[in-house]
Amino acid sequence: MLLLLLAVRRLRTYRLKERYALLFLLIGLPFVGLAFWPQGVAWMAKQFSIQYNTFALLCVSVFLFLAVFELLTIVSMQDQKINALAQLVAILMEKQKLAEPEHRPEHAGHPPVPGNADSPQAV
Repeated sequence: MLLLLLAVRRLRTYRLKERYALLFLLIGLPFVGLAFWPQGVAWMAKQFSIQYNTFALLCVSVFLFLAVFELLTIVSMQDQKINALAQLVAILMEKQKLAEPEHRPEHAGHPPVPGNADSPQAV
């Protein structure tokens, strides 16, 4: 319950996005189920004819694998977005650099470009 309250508090203070709060709640559902039905693992182990310890280890391993896989998927998507944003910023910085007066051809010792509104010939 404390973890649920912590997630709701972070969600309200905008430190946690709704998507991640939902993921947190979905990850916690199996533990809530075990809190209401503690013999669930033993019953399932008996249904699959697997020893209790082996089945419990298998369940924890699968659970952790799925949680890590989901989190790595989120990290990968964020990495792709960061790379795209960095490329856009670099392109915009280069365009701004070329638009500055000291980088124009007439300021670099080159003759003015015909048809350029800033050139003395256009006046």
